[in-house]
Amino acid sequence: MTTRCLQGMLTIEAFLDNSSQPKLLLAQDEIKILNQQISKELATILPQLDETSYAIVGALYQSSELLQPGFPIHSQLRQYANAALKGENNRRNQLVIGANSEGEIPEGLKQNKGVQLTPLLLLPFVILSDNDETKEIFEKQLMHKGMGSVDLLRKVQETIGVKVRHVNFMTVLDLAAMMHNHLQMAGFDPLWEVLEQALFDANPEKKVVTSQLNEFYLSKKIVFSPFFSYVFWSTHGPGKNLKDAQEKYLHYTQVQRQYTATLAEHGLDVRQFAPTTQTYPADEEHICFATLDENRISGDYYHEIIKPLNTEQKQTVDKNQHSHLGVLFYQVSDESGGLEFYYPLNAKGLQEIEDILT
Repeated sequence: MTTRCLQGMLTIEAFLDNSSQPKLLLAQDEIKILNQQISKELATILPQLDETSYAIVGALYQSSELLQPGFPIHSQLRQYANAALKGENNRRNQLVIGANSEGEIPEGLKQNKGVQLTPLLLLPFVILSDNDETKEIFEKQLMHKGMGSVDLLRKVQETIGVKVRHVNFMTVLDLAAMMHNHLQMAGFDPLWEVLEQALFDANPEKKVVTSQLNEFYLSKKIVFSPFFSYVFWSTHGPGKNLKDAQEKYLHYTQVQRQYTATLAEHGLDVRQFAPTTQTYPADEEHICFATLDENRISGDYYHEIIKPLNTEQKQTVDKNQHSHLGVLFYQVSDESGGLEFYYPLNAKGLQEIEDILT
């Protein structure tokens, strides 16, 4: 029989507000006590669970931390389980990992503190099994049979310190399907196309174009995307023949920010590049990623020079911003026609631009 690594999690839908923040990292004794109820309820769903190897970590993650190429958190858990539970003299079949006295968990399992906290908290585990019935129930029925009991819900609430709406067991594939539905309802089908390829294809290659005319080219774990300045957008890019190019550029900017941030949160290497008349539009038959990488925008903002400024002349700085999108770009001009633009790619980039111009 072939041993399979079954990747699952306990999903916790919590009530979050400004006055209550959940405990996201559990001490060893806390996760050990909580796991007694978790493994007890898993055993009622999965036959012969006691004959498998099982590992759980006392850390609560966001969907984007678990749904990454190679599923790194679950893969790391599997490695720790293989190392700790193998051997003729080993009588344990469970590995429970919690934070040490210094509040640290092992390498490869640490949470991304930069990810935005949402009410859906995920407690991951892996089961190593060669039992066909266990594997079939896990993969096909875990979510449907896996509604947590009232006892488990109460123990979770006590442990993480916030009220919980419900708890449920789920597989990684169930989580991916849930994310697919969420993105589809939000109108982000192209975003899911990129994520799906990156997550489930061994050698992902994908090009998508959104209805807002954003472009994303996936190759393995790297996503290239042209960053259109408004000048390029309206003269050589997708907006050159649009009557409402200015309004459409706002839509493009909003989607560009949402997609690049989301893809990066899912562990992809997002590389925005400044398109040129030689690289845009992209060759439909063959995209030369090496050429795109040469024009990659490094850092947290994009500096576009139309005509270099004369540093000896008086300069005028204009901030172009939108009520919902914030700052789109800064335009800097001088008396002799010098013209340069600064585009923030994130909050850090905006601060850097303001430091430069003030």
